[in-house]
Amino acid sequence: MKASLKHPLSLPASIPVLEPLQEQGLDLCNVDAATILPGTFPMFAAVAAPALPGSFPRPLVARPEWFYSLALGGCCYMQVPGKALKLKRGDMFIISPTCLRGYTGQKGKRYYRNFWAWRSPPLIPFIKPEEGQYLMIKLSEQKIKRLQFLHLACQKIVRRIDQFTQFKLHNIRMEIDLLLAQTHVAPDLTETPALQFVLALRWMKEHMTMRNAISALCKYLGISPATLNRLFHRRLKISPAAYLQKLKMKSAQTWLQSGNSSVKAIAYQLGYKHPNAFSRAYKRHTGVAPTQGQP
Repeated sequence: MKASLKHPLSLPASIPVLEPLQEQGLDLCNVDAATILPGTFPMFAAVAAPALPGSFPRPLVARPEWFYSLALGGCCYMQVPGKALKLKRGDMFIISPTCLRGYTGQKGKRYYRNFWAWRSPPLIPFIKPEEGQYLMIKLSEQKIKRLQFLHLACQKIVRRIDQFTQFKLHNIRMEIDLLLAQTHVAPDLTETPALQFVLALRWMKEHMTMRNAISALCKYLGISPATLNRLFHRRLKISPAAYLQKLKMKSAQTWLQSGNSSVKAIAYQLGYKHPNAFSRAYKRHTGVAPTQGQP
């Protein structure tokens, strides 16, 4: 049953290419799921801001939301009272609602960024700027890729809104805030293999039915397949694909023993294109056919 919305949700067909600015944004203040949990997590629509004129100075303005902006490249300046900051790839800004700022690009040059606009302040106090201020955090290439992955995940979630949407968005925001807080307090923490491994295990459990899961996991972590292989071989002595297969077979055994699903249904649920492929994989792993695992 789909959740009703306090305000209508309007999603554009695509994010337009802007001259001289191109950016993708998630504005969480466009719609509100207050009918589900009043006063809690907002939802959002994908939006794009108008192109920036190529001239200084521009009037500085404040906006009513908490703004997260990740610079991805190109040429742009963020103006704040008393100075203009030239934005470089990996510059992440968390901006309080009362912070005066403006953006100016150079004529004929593009600027690329991802942004989120949240109705509520950061979930982790370490990255909450003071009233009227902003916080800048410099991110590595690996963390840029992870945030781009999470930005894309947010866009996919709002295209299939249901009663769980706001919880999914809350989980993603917590991951974003955690990554930023760890980088701000201990810049190298999220780069460590130990944490990468923990994140990989958690991601696999949540996405084990996804096709091409290993490739998607590499994009999520911002690492190469070879690095991911070394990560698993050092700790588990098996490949990521083998570990993912073990997760699938363990779930299959549980579902088969419950007697609530057919072999065909379980095969499709685990991401197999054909039930026969699942049956062969299950027999290789357990030594018996899946039909023998049913009560």
